[in-house]
Amino acid sequence: MKHPKIALSVGAAALISGALLTGAVANAAPSKPAALAAPLSSVTGVSVNVAPGGHGIASVTCPVGKIVTGGGGQTSAFDIFFTDSYASGNGWTIRGTNKGASTQTLKAVAICVG
Repeated sequence: MKHPKIALSVGAAALISGALLTGAVANAAPSKPAALAAPLSSVTGVSVNVAPGGHGIASVTCPVGKIVTGGGGQTSAFDIFFTDSYASGNGWTIRGTNKGASTQTLKAVAICVG
């Protein structure tokens, strides 16, 4: 045999394929996700009023000792459209445009860990 590494790889693939075809792995219990070292929490910022046809920016910061891992936002109606949503410092910022005929609100939401 000229290529023992290739033969071993092909043999390992055959063994794995055989186990999958016979259902040997199908009855295995699903693995549980690893527990996070620290719990996640969300922090919601204050409402920012956005006039009809106007643009608004809302931000929120994670509490001291926590680190931002993601975020998003909330609106008071379907008339506000997000134009940006991004991490900013140790928090989250959203921007929105009010396409409606009345004042609406934006709130930023940060997902924090720690």
